[in-house]
Amino acid sequence: MSAPTSEDSFRTKLDGLLVVALLLWGLAQLAPHLAHPAIYNWDEAMHQAAARGTHDTFFTPHIYKDPLYPSDIRHWWAANVWMHKPTGPFWFGALMMHVVGVTPLALRLASLLGHLAAGAAIYLIARRPAGRLWATLGAMGFLALPFGWQLVQGRFFGDVTDCTLAGCNALAVALLFHATREDSWRWGLAAGAVVGLGFLCKTGLALTPLGVGATLWALSRLRFCPGPRPGTVVAMVAAAGVVAAPWSLYSAWRWPELHDLESRVTRAHLFPDPAVDVGPWRRPLDAVLNEVNRTSLQPLANVLPLMAFGWLLVRAVRKRELETVGLALWVGATWLVLSLGTVKVPAIAWGAVPAVMAALAIAGSDARRHPVLAAVLLAGLATPLAIEHLPVLTRLRESLPASWEQTRTLPGLAEGLVLSLGVAVLTAIVFRLARRPGWMTVGLGFAASAVLAWHLALTLPVEKARYQAEHLEELYVSHTREVGLAVSRHTPKNSVLFAALDFDAPLNFENLNLMFWSGRMAYRRAPDVALARERGYHPYLVSPLAEPYAPVPGIPPQAALRAYDLEAPLPQPAPLPDGLTPLSVRQGNLEVLGFASRGLGHGLERYAFYVRALGPPQPLRVTFHGPDGIVERVLETGATLRHPQALRGAAWFILPTLGPPRAKVTQLEFGAVGQRVALSPASP
Repeated sequence: MSAPTSEDSFRTKLDGLLVVALLLWGLAQLAPHLAHPAIYNWDEAMHQAAARGTHDTFFTPHIYKDPLYPSDIRHWWAANVWMHKPTGPFWFGALMMHVVGVTPLALRLASLLGHLAAGAAIYLIARRPAGRLWATLGAMGFLALPFGWQLVQGRFFGDVTDCTLAGCNALAVALLFHATREDSWRWGLAAGAVVGLGFLCKTGLALTPLGVGATLWALSRLRFCPGPRPGTVVAMVAAAGVVAAPWSLYSAWRWPELHDLESRVTRAHLFPDPAVDVGPWRRPLDAVLNEVNRTSLQPLANVLPLMAFGWLLVRAVRKRELETVGLALWVGATWLVLSLGTVKVPAIAWGAVPAVMAALAIAGSDARRHPVLAAVLLAGLATPLAIEHLPVLTRLRESLPASWEQTRTLPGLAEGLVLSLGVAVLTAIVFRLARRPGWMTVGLGFAASAVLAWHLALTLPVEKARYQAEHLEELYVSHTREVGLAVSRHTPKNSVLFAALDFDAPLNFENLNLMFWSGRMAYRRAPDVALARERGYHPYLVSPLAEPYAPVPGIPPQAALRAYDLEAPLPQPAPLPDGLTPLSVRQGNLEVLGFASRGLGHGLERYAFYVRALGPPQPLRVTFHGPDGIVERVLETGATLRHPQALRGAAWFILPTLGPPRAKVTQLEFGAVGQRVALSPASP
């Protein structure tokens, strides 16, 4: 190996600067609001509760540490020991809780790191076949995908496990390529160690880099393309086993029945087992190319990922480069396996999205040299416009065989393929008849490259920013944070909570959220004081109503729920908490007794209105007046998380909402055209 030159040193420094710039770009896209208090169902609620349990007992991940009631190992949503997902992210989240505190941020930092690692790896993988400019654009586009922001923020059916899978897969493949070029088994060890970490995040889906490495070695033996030496592949497998195997062996020994059940559930995702319930996410064979990719890569046209994969195959056969062949194996194997599987959710294919973005970067770079490719890319990018103005494409899609279920019913893929095929044939004919004119290559190449670059660098971050702004308030809706934190500070550790709630808030599992914030077991059922005493627990009640028990101290007045000591009954319902701004306003059957608020930042404030029902409860309309205009909220009785009949006869109950900053509110108006109450700037 020749000694590095000054030019090599410059390129290495340039790569380092670009990777740092990409990390800063990723932080700007993904880090804001990462500590938001909303914990969403399903995945994040389960994972945050499991991370909190892991924080308490590091090598025994759990949701219910010591269940009061019998627990069924099949009910992973109410489990004692929790092994429904690998425990790697929860170990990380538990460690971070010792650094940043018990906050959802701790676990989401793993999602953020996974995304940043994937973005850096995209650049490192694509810089040779696509060049540094397009490698940078591909990585920027990945870090700005709206669906990626949703996953990092824990807002979808999928979160930390999928983000860390993407990061581990991308980083392991980048290290594999480097190990192959350097002919180094030591770099193979590094790649394998990352595969092992990925296995601890998402089990079998993290083994893709091992398959890529083994297949590249086999292809290199056939002299098809460069590939790693056998020692590098062996080093990868050995390192992956060293990292991943100990926990698998330990959990199989410690909890054999649970380990066997979860292993069968994992296998049932690929090999259906009528005895195993894998949930409602059974999808047709073509769902990965339609529903899954459409969600993951929005707002990019649905046909673009398939086009990029097709170009990978063409270039892999033509040039037989290490990175191009490896990316084609990564994407193709992932899509094939997931298409054959039973469960197909958008987040499950996220591990291959970095490869798709690298493939798009390669296609964008090659468009300036290949007019047919450029024309196909333009057709793909124009598919949404074509669907709107060419109804014949929709009729063609609807005439497809019924076996192509999603391709036939969901717009995007079929229309894009038909349009691209037609444009490709027309371009090829014109290009040949015109004797390969240079102006055609330059013109089409520039247009395709410019439009794709525009989408990656501008459309994606703009759409992500729009989506984020549209859903900003949802990030700060939490019924359980304030009461949970107060309970964690002001009750003994051997406490149990009984939640007097009839239902969950939208997109929430309040029981799990309450357990996360409080660190106490919580049950949404009638209090069983005798059982709690028998098991050595002090029972508490969590409720949005005035209850006849001594209140738990330290709960701020703007909290949506209150907590009460079930061992300290009162002769009458608890009084209103201190710190309220008193009111005496009648709206219909409701009497507003007072309110409290606290700023959340980002132009939002959390409000709690204390209300008494004088008849059948009805919605409370509140209008906030201030110098910046008015904000109207209609507070449905469901915001209490209790049925209306439970509210009648209560001394008071809480209606929570978000509103503008208190400092900018001069008047509150109740009712459509109702009573106004002037507020002093000095009011608390």
